[in-house]
Amino acid sequence: EKPMVAATASASGILDCERRYYEMDGNNSMTEWFGGSPEEVPFEYHRNSAVYFLDTTQSMHYNLQYTPLYLDFGVTEPHRSHAEDLYSLLLNYNQNMWIDEDPTGSHGYSVIDEFHACEWLSQYELVDNPDIINVNLDEPSRAYWLEPYNQIENNNFIKLECSRCHENRYCIDKLTNSDTLIFHILEDYIPSNIQIYNNEESSMITIGVTGKSPLIPTISNVDFGQSTNTSMWQNLNQQEEIIYVSIYPGEYWMSFDINLDTNQDGVWNILDITLIIDFIIENSYPNEIENINSDINQDNIIDVLDIILIINIILDG
Repeated sequence: EKPMVAATASASGILDCERRYYEMDGNNSMTEWFGGSPEEVPFEYHRNSAVYFLDTTQSMHYNLQYTPLYLDFGVTEPHRSHAEDLYSLLLNYNQNMWIDEDPTGSHGYSVIDEFHACEWLSQYELVDNPDIINVNLDEPSRAYWLEPYNQIENNNFIKLECSRCHENRYCIDKLTNSDTLIFHILEDYIPSNIQIYNNEESSMITIGVTGKSPLIPTISNVDFGQSTNTSMWQNLNQQEEIIYVSIYPGEYWMSFDINLDTNQDGVWNILDITLIIDFIIENSYPNEIENINSDINQDNIIDVLDIILIINIILDG
């Protein structure tokens, strides 16, 4: 919902700030802007570069998978190797690249043939809803339909690999340096469940689901590796509300983050309590308590007697 970079054309070839710093034997403007040298503030150099060649695991180039790249440079451009190396690195990852194999001119935007650049870029459309997301984020932010919410270490990237996988599922292959991941459900893809295969750094991961009614489905379960734990997610049709479930990998146990004021009227009342009791019955005691109707005495009215009877059943169970 915010402006996105649809494509980019580079004429200078300077794409790695740290490499440029050493190629120029220091750079006063970058030192001042980033707050020091690459040894002092390495993350600032990495996050402000299109690519970090020395260690591409700490690089922003992953984020360029769907961005058309037009790489041009002058014949006398001293940093042209940046563009050539980025092109080689992104082959078979970014399918939409062009690089000048017969450069002319000198340095700067004037080397770009604007007619050729516009003609080449015009064949593409903005990709804003991909099936695969593979990004390094320098801060918590939304990446298409995913949004890491917390950053554990501020001077490290949030690494995220996720896909819309088989049988209408979300598959999380990697999430590092964050413990909370929000899924923004879109109209053209309503998942049946979420599978988590790799959560390297955090002992707990919190999954959030949000979307505009009536797009949010009832996601039936969350799979962790080969172990499946079922959690019925209630009240998912609220307008742009976020519903959370927390997963503890070691115990395969889930908790649900709910608001006691379920109907959002500012007052705790019988409706709130009955909805919460329904949630507890369906999620915490699925095997021990079966076929419990909120209207215990079958008088078609949910009242205090029903609530007392249900609480007694839960306590006895």
